[in-house]
Amino acid sequence: MKTGDFESPQRTSSRIPSVTSSRIKLGAFGRVRKTGCERNVASALLQQRQAFRVIHENVDVTPKPLVHAAFSTIDENQTTALETIGLFQTGSASQLMTSPSRVSGLRTSSSILLKSFSITSDDLQMESLLSTQICEFVPTEEVEEAAPSPFFLPSDDSAIFATRPEAVTITLRETQTFFVFEMPQMTEDLQTPEGQAIVRENENYEYVTVGPGSDRKLLNVETQTIRVLTKSRGTYCGLRLRKNQGMFVNNWVIHDTYAAPELMIEKNGRMIVHTKESMWRMREAQELRYKLPEPETVPDQSPEEQLSRICRETGFLDAACVMERIIANNVFAEAQKRFTGLIKRDPCDLNLEFDYRLDLLWTFACEIAHDRPVTAFCWSPANASVLAVAYGAKTGADKIDGVLLIWSAKNPSQPGREYTFDSPLSDMNWSAERPNLLAIGFYDGSLKVIDVSAKEVNVIRQSHRETSAACSPHWQVQWWSGDEQFDYQEQIYTSDQDGRIYCYRLSEDFFATEIMRLYRIEGKLAGVSRTDHCVAYDVPISRQPGALILRRHPIVSNVYFVGSDEGCVYRCSTNYLRQHIDSFLAHDGPIYSFEFSPFCQKLFLTCGADWCIRVWAESIAEPLITLSTAMACVRNACWSPTCSTIIASVVNDQICVWDIYRKTHTPTSVTVSPNGARLIAVDFTANGNQLVIADVEGTVYVYNLEGMPFPPYDQTKILIEAIHKALATKPELLRKLKKLGPPF
Repeated sequence: MKTGDFESPQRTSSRIPSVTSSRIKLGAFGRVRKTGCERNVASALLQQRQAFRVIHENVDVTPKPLVHAAFSTIDENQTTALETIGLFQTGSASQLMTSPSRVSGLRTSSSILLKSFSITSDDLQMESLLSTQICEFVPTEEVEEAAPSPFFLPSDDSAIFATRPEAVTITLRETQTFFVFEMPQMTEDLQTPEGQAIVRENENYEYVTVGPGSDRKLLNVETQTIRVLTKSRGTYCGLRLRKNQGMFVNNWVIHDTYAAPELMIEKNGRMIVHTKESMWRMREAQELRYKLPEPETVPDQSPEEQLSRICRETGFLDAACVMERIIANNVFAEAQKRFTGLIKRDPCDLNLEFDYRLDLLWTFACEIAHDRPVTAFCWSPANASVLAVAYGAKTGADKIDGVLLIWSAKNPSQPGREYTFDSPLSDMNWSAERPNLLAIGFYDGSLKVIDVSAKEVNVIRQSHRETSAACSPHWQVQWWSGDEQFDYQEQIYTSDQDGRIYCYRLSEDFFATEIMRLYRIEGKLAGVSRTDHCVAYDVPISRQPGALILRRHPIVSNVYFVGSDEGCVYRCSTNYLRQHIDSFLAHDGPIYSFEFSPFCQKLFLTCGADWCIRVWAESIAEPLITLSTAMACVRNACWSPTCSTIIASVVNDQICVWDIYRKTHTPTSVTVSPNGARLIAVDFTANGNQLVIADVEGTVYVYNLEGMPFPPYDQTKILIEAIHKALATKPELLRKLKKLGPPF
């Protein structure tokens, strides 16, 4: 049988009962018989093998003997593979046969090939790689098999060598190293050379990035996962020493203690016994909580001076504020209950009508804010009853300073905080993460962050000319939540009259970064049509239009919109500095408002000086709905947070409430201002039940919405149906709208 007739190693291993076994047992040929000459021949071969040396590149790499010299005298029934070769070389009836292709198999499995004997694979057993038992077999009657056994080679193969060669070449190779688990050390000792090398690398890194060696081309942006360094050494804190302390108490002390029940207090189901002194101090402290402090008597002060000093105390001012709220509750109790929602209309009333009317609850007005135009107001995100109102100054008036008042619904007659500044205020906004901080923009281009928890002006951050180049009014001041670049901290974004968008980081230097600059539009833009001027040569004084509106995208955090005094809306991104992505013309004149729908982020409205309110869809430069009442500019417009189809706007001294689901050619209700002053701002409260209006005289009106329809179950569906109904005569525009996908 030839070498190629052998089965594959996979099949051979599957037929051997134990892979780690190398002892051959031939039970079909009789019992095992050992001869005395076998050990002698094997010992001679081992001594002869020790005379050979293996030299590789002038290095002695001869392997050491597998059997220790101390075990040579032990008589075992096991021999090595070399002894097996010597045994079969001296035998008269056996001859060693192997093929070059199976030499490796001979070394690993210690297979014994016999001549003129056929051995079945069922009698072959492998038990140990370190033990090979040599057995002498008694020849029996030879049985001719139909097919040769796959475990032995034929005797007439010319590739088999019968004698041991003179020289044997052994090639030693290093196997590949596999790392199952490795945890590199993240810290080094400063006293070691490795620690000093790390210190030098850190100093070099600081020199290249932020030091004198930086080329200002690096971005402080993390591109990999933050690696948290852990301590490789444990810290052991010793236990605090404990000691026992005794106290002598006789029977008389115990009797006196329990005989006075006023000295015992029950707390958490246990009786606690106090001494007379400790009980007296406890009661005295409780009485002082409800007592006013004794006035300090100064001999040189008159009673008027002492009263003036007491009025400046913080405790007295807080007590007076509480008393004023209690007195105001007698006048505004009914209105305050309607404001908080304690009193609501009966939905089952038979006289219920949907007339969209406004009912005045109260007005925020005081002497210090009289004849000052309201530039902005904003409800606190943490307290729904706190309203911050910023006041400016009229052109040509004697008042050139600015005032900030913090009003509360608990006392509509007097403001809770009064802050006065040197410059008129242009805009302000609350911080969402820290509700006590208020960012204020001024007409002189400065920006301040104050803490309203203090009665006096407490400036936390203030811009300077060295760190902020803005010198024109900040028309928009907004807090935006930061991303990974700013460690997820809030940043302040502003837009000014010079067409610049600034980003202020709330750090020590309060540095301002210019991220966008607008330029006047030239040529024809997509959107509404512009009025052609009759001026032959119109050379503008400034090439930068004023950025009146700044709004962040409600879904995409890095996208924001800017509205200019030319009526153009620019789509910008914080990833692309000083250039916009897209633009379209929303109004033929300054744009005063830009608001996204709270129920469909793909829709937004704008209002401007061209007498119109327009509803737009993102990515479509054509208005879906146009609302207009009179030939006057629309100063402000906003969506209702509770009903998706209701819009409120102010035009001159009129408050218009629109319901685009019912009609778009005229508002559903019109309310005239009580004092007839021009209105400049409008906004809903967070619950959508009140409407806040401000005018140029410094008065803020709080209206309660009456006769409003019940909010629908699916707000978005009703809004989309109203849009589709308004576009029934514009099939092309409706087709473009449907291409935007859901929910259209």
